[in-house]
Amino acid sequence: MATILHTVTGVTGRTGGALCAELKKRGAKVRALVRKSAERYLPFLEPYVDEFVWGDIRDVESLKAAFSGAAYVYHLAGIVSIASKIDPQIRAVNIDGVKNVIDACLETGVKRLVYVGTCHTIPFYDKTSTLREVPRFKPEELSGAYAVSKAIASNLVLDAVSERGLDAVIGMPTGIVGGFELQRSNFGQMVVDVAERRLPAYVSGRYDFVDVTDVAKALADLALKGVKGESYLISGYQVTAKEVIQWAAEAAKTPMPKLCVPLGLLKVISYFTEWYSLKRHRTLMLTPYAVKVLGDNSRFSHEKLSALTGYNPRPLKEAIAEQVAFYFDVYKPNF
Repeated sequence: MATILHTVTGVTGRTGGALCAELKKRGAKVRALVRKSAERYLPFLEPYVDEFVWGDIRDVESLKAAFSGAAYVYHLAGIVSIASKIDPQIRAVNIDGVKNVIDACLETGVKRLVYVGTCHTIPFYDKTSTLREVPRFKPEELSGAYAVSKAIASNLVLDAVSERGLDAVIGMPTGIVGGFELQRSNFGQMVVDVAERRLPAYVSGRYDFVDVTDVAKALADLALKGVKGESYLISGYQVTAKEVIQWAAEAAKTPMPKLCVPLGLLKVISYFTEWYSLKRHRTLMLTPYAVKVLGDNSRFSHEKLSALTGYNPRPLKEAIAEQVAFYFDVYKPNF
């Protein structure tokens, strides 16, 4: 019996690497689409990938080469941004790139596309309601470049299902934590700062976080069990920022920061920091959107996914400990 080929984009991201590892564990043949600029990460990924294909989601021809012969495509590549507005790069990758992925899937006869969206595309109208999947996304009701761009892209996938015959499902993770973080996120930088004793304070607020290995398992399950045209929230547990920092400090055996910065004060500061970073062409570390997320409703349900696959997320404290261990054992010595 021939081994089924699975192609994954965005493999140098945390979820992409974890997904490749999960697929290999399940006996799949894994092909990874990789940009030339990410070549230095390949030695870490080699145990989980059978074949690397050079390409870019902005280049539909390279996508066709990567998807040819694949039964399943998992599209994870994208720009995760805390910027307030969509810029040309975010549009080219998060929106136009998804158009290219859809076209390439249809032209190469892919059996199913698993598109990785985000929980940020779910609108909320109060602080207490449980948030569940929606039949269609409403970018006009959202804020933040990432949420809006992913909502537009998710609708493109749904339209391709209804109008062009694409078989696709959408997985929508919440805040992802855990190992496999080769390219450091804003949250990952905070965990590193805790481990290195460089974090002077923590912020108030809370969010729903989920372990990356749970997300990888869910995406692999959705490829086989997901209902065509449906979306599924992949959530974990709603915890405070203080709890996350405390778990990271415990794992790194470092003291917990004692100073707490309230979200109200942080919001005022964030308007200046985003303006200054954009003006100086620096990486955005603090924006009004990032602060808003910590104060928003994050009561995301995973009942739909659990009913379909038996999904049951593991304790977050374990995932945070793995993230700290990954930094010390893998990331820091090699990258």
